Amino acid sequence: MPKKIYVAKSGIHGNGVFAKQDLKKGEIAFIMKGKRYHKVNHGKKDTFSHPDWVGIEKDTWIDPGGTPLQNINHSCNPNMGIKGKVTYVMLRNAKKGEELTFDYSTTEEDMLWEMKNGEKKVPGFRPVIKSIQHLPLVTYKKYLPYIPKYLQKVYNKYHHLNSHGQKN
Repeated sequence: MPKKIYVAKSGIHGNGVFAKQDLKKGEIAFIMKGKRYHKVNHGKKDTFSHPDWVGIEKDTWIDPGGTPLQNINHSCNPNMGIKGKVTYVMLRNAKKGEELTFDYSTTEEDMLWEMKNGEKKVPGFRPVIKSIQHLPLVTYKKYLPYIPKYLQKVYNKYHHLNSHGQKN
C-alpha cells in the first residue's frame, strides 16, 4: 500500500482512500497502479463492463482492482487531480484522516458513461456524473492542469477551445 494512504469506511460510498498524514496542495498522494488494458467500447453494455477502470488515454485503461486504489471515491469538490496519466496530486491541502477523492469525469471520455452521484451535496455538486465533455467550463478550468493531457484535448475539441481553455 502506498505510504501516504489507507482504506477505511467512507461517508461517500463503501470504502474510501484516506490520508495517513497531512498532505499539501501540489504534493503527490500516490501513483495509480494496476494492469493496463486497451479496450474500445461498442455500446452501453461495454461502457459499464469495467466500472473500476480508470481512463488514461484513448481506449486505454488501468484496472486498480486488487489494490487499495480501487476504493477511491468520486467528488464534485475533489482534493486530488491527475498529473500526467497516473500521478495523483493534491488540488488543495488535506488533513490526516481526510478522504481523498477525484472527479471521475476527468478520466472518462465515453459519451455513454454516467453514474448517479452518491456523495452529499458539496460545492459544484452534479447529481449525475458524465464524461469529461459534460464538465462545466468553470469546473474544468479549476482542475487544470491536473487532468490527463489526452482528456484535456477531448474536452477542448468538444467545446471548440484552444489549449488554454479559450474559445477558438
